[in-house]
Amino acid sequence: MGKDDKEETGFGFKDKAKAEETLRLLEEHDMNYRRLTVRGLLGRAKRVLSMTKAEDKIKNIKEAMVVFEAWLADLDKNKDKKTDKKEKVKEKQKEDKKEDDNASSSDVEMEEKPKDKKELPAETVPGLGFKDKETAENTVKELEGRDPDYQKLAVKGLLGRAKRVLTCTRDETKLSNIKEAMSLFEKFLDDFDTLHMSKQNNPYLPLGIVRTCLELAGGTVTDQQRSFIAAYSSVGGQYKRLRTVAEKEDGKTWDIVRNQALKELKEKHADVKLFNDKEEPTNEHLEMLLWAYSPEAARVKKLIPETEDKSKSDDRKRRHSEDDSPSKKKKE
Repeated sequence: MGKDDKEETGFGFKDKAKAEETLRLLEEHDMNYRRLTVRGLLGRAKRVLSMTKAEDKIKNIKEAMVVFEAWLADLDKNKDKKTDKKEKVKEKQKEDKKEDDNASSSDVEMEEKPKDKKELPAETVPGLGFKDKETAENTVKELEGRDPDYQKLAVKGLLGRAKRVLTCTRDETKLSNIKEAMSLFEKFLDDFDTLHMSKQNNPYLPLGIVRTCLELAGGTVTDQQRSFIAAYSSVGGQYKRLRTVAEKEDGKTWDIVRNQALKELKEKHADVKLFNDKEEPTNEHLEMLLWAYSPEAARVKKLIPETEDKSKSDDRKRRHSEDDSPSKKKKE
């Protein structure tokens, strides 16, 4: 495509204003064309940057690229949401062909009977934002004690959204407030990497293994551990949902309570044996396993079988018995 063709389309990347105008012009085209065009413009912009030495031109092109990159990021995010929504609706239709009353919620657990269905707690911590410095400070405070990987993911997500809002905001006060919030988030991420916070993450073991460990531990299980396992069971082993399920004692969510407990146990049992000569978990190891964690998760998954939820197993046996009953066979 020659220069004249490019000019006729009205698309370009010479500066931020041109990029925003390009996105407006593309609105009348189908989504696939818009996506391919924006990616193509980004590719050409990168090539132009490699051959340009004028500082003002470089600055303008980079600002245009930010607009395009934010648009693509937003597009991918919306695409993921739509995909999740479609998959959820299909699962519900297969289960009982009943209308989904809450199609926008995430990962609704499928029970075996429609009457047993319930809406699970959300995965995302509420109250996070980037409106101004105070909101950012409250956000960081709200994330304290949670899984480090989630903290980083949440802050990076907020930064991305903030950058996108900046490209379409002209109010100077609002711009200044958002930039202050972004500065705080960027410092948080720098400190996160400097302190190697990811190493403090406590990956969750499957719920079935925790149930097995509950039986192995016998009378050594504490009330708090039993409450945690009950909460873990209530969300069907979907650990992300523990971010919005609170412990009754002090109101903290279970992800925070778990991390606090594991921090103490990891320090206390730093040098203990995790398995005995029979390759069974030691008592010290069981203390951590009851919190759905092990320093040797891969080995645990090989050695410790998963225990199924007894209530579901009994329910299946009952239905199977009913299906094989003489009265039902006679009707058939």
